[in-house]
Amino acid sequence: MRKIPAFGLGTFRLQGQAVIDSLRNGLEVGYRAIDTAQIYRNEAEVGEAIAASGIARDNLFLTTKIWVDNYAREKLVPSLKESLKKLRTDAVDLTLIY
Repeated sequence: MRKIPAFGLGTFRLQGQAVIDSLRNGLEVGYRAIDTAQIYRNEAEVGEAIAASGIARDNLFLTTKIWVDNYAREKLVPSLKESLKKLRTDAVDLTLIY
């Protein structure tokens, strides 16, 4: 089991280049936990920032949250797969139901 880092970067209300810049700066100073959510509508930018950082995915603790619109049985798994695609990863460390 992976240990959750004590401090992490939240991405609530960050959009576009602000997400990328915030994550770049946070990762540069040592943050290794990143939190996002489907409803934040910034998972693609989070994925872009992670990819650009050069930090191995195994060295990050990535959390996303499934939005209420995707709770239905037929929507939950497809929505998570879409999140993974946007985040440019094949797994997250923690998935929460928002």
